[in-house]
Amino acid sequence: MYKLRYSLFSILYSLILFSQVSCSHKQEAAQFEADSTGIDTTVLRIAVMPAMNCLPVFYAERTGLADSLGVEIALLRYQAQMDIDTAIVKGHVDIAFTDLIRSARLAKQVSIDPFASCDEPLSLISLKTKRVKQVNQMKEQMIAVSRLSATDYWCDRLLDSTHTNYDDIYRPQVNDVWLRAEMLRQGLIDAAMMGEPYATWMTMLGHKRLFQTGGKQPRLYAWAACRLASKARQKAFLNLLNEATERLTKPSEAPLLRDILKQEYQLPPELVDTMALQPVRRPSAIRLADTEEADKWLSKKTIKKRARR
Repeated sequence: MYKLRYSLFSILYSLILFSQVSCSHKQEAAQFEADSTGIDTTVLRIAVMPAMNCLPVFYAERTGLADSLGVEIALLRYQAQMDIDTAIVKGHVDIAFTDLIRSARLAKQVSIDPFASCDEPLSLISLKTKRVKQVNQMKEQMIAVSRLSATDYWCDRLLDSTHTNYDDIYRPQVNDVWLRAEMLRQGLIDAAMMGEPYATWMTMLGHKRLFQTGGKQPRLYAWAACRLASKARQKAFLNLLNEATERLTKPSEAPLLRDILKQEYQLPPELVDTMALQPVRRPSAIRLADTEEADKWLSKKTIKKRARR
């Protein structure tokens, strides 16, 4: 029965993914292609996705704040961290939103330097039709994550804390953050690890928040510098990020922020117009303890993967 359910999930996942790619009005930014003449180092190419800590960057582009601060930016928009990884490896970006686990993996292939830690809360959201009130009741349930990422890490932490057997939980990989929320909304998965504002969207629809990382350590999400992003360019980006974060807290900016959530995050207008706007905190320095925890967990996962072969 469990295998049959997994097969049906795979088919439905493929159909909804195809539908989203074919019908979505959201267009990804054109990819940068370096040629024999080199690259334009005057433009700061930033890889972003629909995460709360990217909101100030969307705001800076929309309002012209970057231009006023003398920073020329070009945003490359992605729906999944895996796609940002590809852009980093191919040299398409200078600054990228990522996490310490993924950057540790990428460091084996390319030059990447996480330089700013982000407070990016994650939640475990359970389908409202399930009689589940805590994680240890999720035997033979599906929890959607993005493998070898912060979502995967926190799912492991939850299973460990509740002494839940890993083999009792199926964790399908759904990398697209909007698609992960949409699949939960349609009842195609039992639960999902998701960030904001998608977790709030799901709770407003009646789905259950079983866990939230807010305030818990480690802080895994980060902004990272890639290849040609010098210390001066990192500083310029941080100045831009801090100024944008400060400005978007003003009540007068609420209409613009709601418009960004509708367009960049693909949230339903009726939801955005009624939801409370959550504050975005300024980034901080990367803590050694967080980097060490990411490396430790990644090494453990790698060893387990080799053991299964």
